[in-house]
Amino acid sequence: MSLDQKHLYLVAKGGYTATELASESWQCGVRLWVDPSVPTNEGLLPTTGEYASDTASSTPTGLHITSNWAWNDIGGVVIDPSQYLEETAAPAWAAYMGEDTISQFVRLEELRLYPMQGNGLAFEGRVAVCTYDTPVTGGRTGTLMPPEVSLVVSHRTLRPGPRGRGRMYLPPSSATAIATSGFVSSTLITNELADHVTFLEALSLDPVNPAETHVRPIITGSPWTNYAVITSIDIGTVWDSQRRRRRSLVEARSSASVSY
Repeated sequence: MSLDQKHLYLVAKGGYTATELASESWQCGVRLWVDPSVPTNEGLLPTTGEYASDTASSTPTGLHITSNWAWNDIGGVVIDPSQYLEETAAPAWAAYMGEDTISQFVRLEELRLYPMQGNGLAFEGRVAVCTYDTPVTGGRTGTLMPPEVSLVVSHRTLRPGPRGRGRMYLPPSSATAIATSGFVSSTLITNELADHVTFLEALSLDPVNPAETHVRPIITGSPWTNYAVITSIDIGTVWDSQRRRRRSLVEARSSASVSY
């Protein structure tokens, strides 16, 4: 198995404002094609340059960033993980949280950017971490949905079959997003389609110079050699669930006696 193929994995992590959910957490992620060339819609993952150990930290306004890896190429870098987190990923995620889908009781606390290899593992287990000094809360008002209930955005590519599809389980929305039928509100779906497209576009880099580093959200998976750029999204009308988002939740129970 070759380790030459490279891509980045951007993971968002957070929790909830309610004290009852202090032990619960959520996370979701997007994989990124990165290379100093213009990407095609599908093909082989880049093999440009080499990952290396590094030490970097910075404290831009509202953020604290640390990184223990670099992606170098002859005469320069393929991408600076700290710079990407500060200038692209952090503002993209903050703006996305503020739209009208994710509950106001959900907190985004940090982003993690992993340098992924052709074996599906991060290079030497290394990661760049961006922590928000003040966690970013969601923009939708109303009662929080149960942590395991999620709106799922499906990612589509031009690659046919299951290897050309992916999905993102969003952090919980609010009960105001439920239609009277129990399905997902059509208004929420319409708004989220636009917001998620904006989010994916905000994560990309598309410089005028074709020889500069480009970034695209992609779908990839084992054996970690091929990729396909996310070219469209869709959202279903049925709520999904992700049980691991309530793995630590202790249920409070109430009882009543029956007499005859």
